[in-house]
Amino acid sequence: MSRAVTAPRLVIGAPRSGEGKTTLALGLMAALRLRGLRVQGFKVGPDYLDTGYQRYAAGPAGRNLDLFMMGEDAVRDAVAGVQADVAVVEGVMGLFDGHRDGVTPSSTAEVAKLLRAPVVLVVDASRMAASVGALVLGFATYDPDVRVAGVILNRWNPRRSRDAVQAAVERAGVEVLGYVPAAEHLELPSRHLGLVVADELSAEVEAVMDRLAAHVEEHVDVGRVLALAEEAADALSPAAPAREAAPADAAPTPASVGSARSGEAASGPRIAVAWDDAFAFYYADNLELLRDRGAELIRFSPLTAAELPVCDGLYLGGGYPELHARELSGNVELRRRLAAAIGAGLPLYAECGGLLYLCRSLEDLDGRTWPLVGAVPGRATMHERLQGMGYREAHLAGDSLLGPAGVSVRGHEFHYSTCILENERHPAYIYEGSPEGYAAGDLFASYIHLHFAGCPALLEHWLERCRAFAGASSPSDRPAPSGGQSS
Repeated sequence: MSRAVTAPRLVIGAPRSGEGKTTLALGLMAALRLRGLRVQGFKVGPDYLDTGYQRYAAGPAGRNLDLFMMGEDAVRDAVAGVQADVAVVEGVMGLFDGHRDGVTPSSTAEVAKLLRAPVVLVVDASRMAASVGALVLGFATYDPDVRVAGVILNRWNPRRSRDAVQAAVERAGVEVLGYVPAAEHLELPSRHLGLVVADELSAEVEAVMDRLAAHVEEHVDVGRVLALAEEAADALSPAAPAREAAPADAAPTPASVGSARSGEAASGPRIAVAWDDAFAFYYADNLELLRDRGAELIRFSPLTAAELPVCDGLYLGGGYPELHARELSGNVELRRRLAAAIGAGLPLYAECGGLLYLCRSLEDLDGRTWPLVGAVPGRATMHERLQGMGYREAHLAGDSLLGPAGVSVRGHEFHYSTCILENERHPAYIYEGSPEGYAAGDLFASYIHLHFAGCPALLEHWLERCRAFAGASSPSDRPAPSGGQSS
């Protein structure tokens, strides 16, 4: 059933956040997978956490579709270039909600139009009856280019009659695909930034996915949902060649780190990727793009490793370093070796949590201060309230690891911390006229997360600096071997 160009596909949307689209999208992915289908999950927007759960539901690593950061071509290619039996796209917020800057609308509806995919609307019907029909009619007719093909009524009370709701929705010209009762045992764990990172509770998450799959199979017409997805099986004409869906462990784990070119030795630099409970926020496409350019990715844990892997560059992603500040601070030997490697010119790219780890210290919510790496001359502080959230359009403040001064970038930030630098002479970006982040030599650290599918030239500039470092240093000059793992 595999498609060489574009898989059957559908979008799971909702009238607003909180209707249950994440849970039902995961359950649908898991149910389709248990039917023997190859499923690829996607998430509209910049979210890291939902895609982590998609890996447990669908098998392959979940991938992001973000029109603001990636642009239309890269979003289309992300779906058109994957070989799978079906692609399930989980939306973000309400169906028509999203960032609008006059140029780049980024709602779930815009992604559905771009992909020419039908929408299945998830509606919380716990406090509605026939009024569901009016709501669905509004969503189905609001934009004639968005096809709302079906609705799943979530948190349905099984003691209620379906007749009035069924008739009302059908008058809107939309199919009812399922009546799903609430089930507390299917809830996913959460914390202040959203869901808990799936890998922290892998056994528990796998069990929840099994229960979700069974719940969806019982209460949703999965066969009809699949038939709707088949109606969108026409090709999307990708600019890039089709490729197999990434494996379940496409993040840098022991079984998958290394060159993406099967059977070939890595031809590019070795990039050490921080990956553990403190650092796990990486876009799957960013890691795949690195591999596509010949990089070999080696996982290491700032929590437990005593040394850095032998490498030509370092990638410190986001995560929850504040929850592991004691352990990160206590790993003095790695902090010392990392600071020395940065001082020796090791190219290092860090985002958000990675920025915090590189600061001289981090003050947690209890007022305790933890010494950290010290490569960034600043002090980080955690706060109870959100300190920064939203899309960012900035430009490189100076010549740096990512490229020449003035290059524009589009990214996203979401953090509860602040980082106060001792001086602002070396910002990474200029955003709305103000300095942001820190960049000096081949160290680049910022709160802004980038999706490199939207700015491949910046990725290539980083890799060039890694190649230059490799060419200028002998193996004895590089960070010494440690517990890093590669395949």
